[in-house]
Amino acid sequence: MALSKIVDLKRLVGVWPTMITPLHNNSAKSIDYTTLAVLIEWYISSGVAGLFTVCQSSEMYNLSPEERLELARFVKQKAGDRVLVAGCGTFAGTIEEKAKFIKLMSKEVDIVVIIVNQMAEKHESEEILKSNLEKLLELTDDIQLGLYECPVPYHRCLSPQMMEWAAFTGRFVFHKDTVCSVAPIQAKLLALQSVTDNKLGFFNANAATLKLSLEHGGAGYSGIAANFYPWMHAWLCGHWRDQSQMAEKVQRFLGLAETTLSHKYPGSAKVYLHRLCGVQIEETCRVADYTFSDHEIACLQHVKGLMEDVCKETGIAFFGF
Repeated sequence: MALSKIVDLKRLVGVWPTMITPLHNNSAKSIDYTTLAVLIEWYISSGVAGLFTVCQSSEMYNLSPEERLELARFVKQKAGDRVLVAGCGTFAGTIEEKAKFIKLMSKEVDIVVIIVNQMAEKHESEEILKSNLEKLLELTDDIQLGLYECPVPYHRCLSPQMMEWAAFTGRFVFHKDTVCSVAPIQAKLLALQSVTDNKLGFFNANAATLKLSLEHGGAGYSGIAANFYPWMHAWLCGHWRDQSQMAEKVQRFLGLAETTLSHKYPGSAKVYLHRLCGVQIEETCRVADYTFSDHEIACLQHVKGLMEDVCKETGIAFFGF
């Protein structure tokens, strides 16, 4: 599925949900592909630009290598050519083993994403990270790649200099940024703007700084809240410039609500979809056995109510099930 010709950045611009993985409530907690198919249609109808599966939201570290490939294959087959699909391809093992898995994943998705904390130990310098990435590039032909500042097992964020290097290579088209702070976001985006004909899209994982990142050249949003109301982020990405007053109202809601949604996530997303939206999804997770109190459910209900109010006030189309 990998493309020798780099996808036009304009096609990537927008929202990339970090997809949750529906699981059956059985002894194996096996993947529920029936419900996943429903979610894929919902994401796409909500106006997303792409789908990011086999990521932390997908419980990727709790999936076997075979399940990771199978999950990616299913998502791409269902999405078809309607949207692009990305999936992580670097897990345990040597650089050579990572390259081998990247090649396998490239047959299933359009963009194979490199988890940056898997490319260097926590104590190792960014120069070592860069050296390891350069070796990986040599071993993966012309496969389209992405970068992901996954906070688990440790949080490694890229410097503006690394962002500039990545853009100069011409191999990277997708970057999921998790730094969540204004000054570093601005510095990274400035670095990308210094690269002539840059093809690397900057996708903010943090809803609170989404509008700011868009104003400084960001390509869109790729975060957890797109599992709750992806059309809200899609609207902001498309209208932050031409409807600035309403965009500010939407931004305030998104930034505030995400804090509630992140509590006991990804369990919170499954509870929200099941109990508040009527989706036939089990609340089962592999990362933890979450339980939700009446208070926690009430907080999710408040978020949903506020979201509906904002949609009514701004005229944003609501996409339910």
